Amino acid sequence: MRCLELFCGIGGFAAAVQGHANVVGALDLSGHAIEVYRHNFHDHGARQAHLEHLDEAEIFGYEADLWWMSPPCQPYTTRGHQRDLEDHRARSLIRIMALIERQGPAHVAMENVPGFQGSDAHALVLRTLSDAGYEVAERLLCPTELGVPAQRERYYLVASRRGLRPREKREAAAMRPLADFLMAPTDEELGQVVVPEEALAKHGPGMRIFDLREEPGRIANTFTGAYGKTWQAAGAYLRMADGRVRRFTPREMLGLMGFSPDFGFPDHVSLRQRYKLIGNSLSVWAMREVLSALIPSLSGAETPVDAKASEALALP
Repeated sequence: MRCLELFCGIGGFAAAVQGHANVVGALDLSGHAIEVYRHNFHDHGARQAHLEHLDEAEIFGYEADLWWMSPPCQPYTTRGHQRDLEDHRARSLIRIMALIERQGPAHVAMENVPGFQGSDAHALVLRTLSDAGYEVAERLLCPTELGVPAQRERYYLVASRRGLRPREKREAAAMRPLADFLMAPTDEELGQVVVPEEALAKHGPGMRIFDLREEPGRIANTFTGAYGKTWQAAGAYLRMADGRVRRFTPREMLGLMGFSPDFGFPDHVSLRQRYKLIGNSLSVWAMREVLSALIPSLSGAETPVDAKASEALALP
């Protein structure tokens, strides 16, 4: 299957379908995200583009069977102004819906925050796909339902003019211990991720700090793009054996999101930028689950419970 990634970010979709589909193009407005994408997926033709003004001939020229999109979530987030289709960041989605109405691919899939459901943009998407003859399935899915000890509930939609594969009935997945995803930080990482005492004194009561020796069954709350910038409501923290508190490292966050151990960043990308890009990315675990309705081979892809660590893991 030929796939086109719209709003591709650092490549969550590419990571999910690697070995199962052919990504023929990847577009995003963020130059930083495209740089990281190219670092990991060299042959997908990733480039920076303003999708609102994307040339019609170019997008149809990819001859893609599946258009994947993860449009900006800010118009629908609880922390935003929730201006919906009136938000300028929704214009690119409106543009893509117009293209689908004119000459859509065989399949369409998308992701957004739960607040997208019930919005005017949501109604526009459903109306456009219905009028264009697509069969549509949608759901809210959190990786915790798949055994991943990290919250990241998102809205997902899959649509096809050729019919959707029925969703498989699965038994509730056993929750994998959070400690399985932790890696002893390198000396360089430790110097960057330890929370300063003054920040802990000021913000500690509002921070979600885990001591996995006492509470091994903890589940990490959603990591956002603000992790590493703000101390509260952006993600979880870990208490180390010596009593100090640290952030999760980018490597640990990528593991919780389902990215492979060899996924990386160009050396010059700052820690703050890495946190932001990961926090704005996708759960690869959830993506595989959802996309199996369109790509049958993904139904047998590695699950969090089956996955084995490629490095020695240790409590911090």
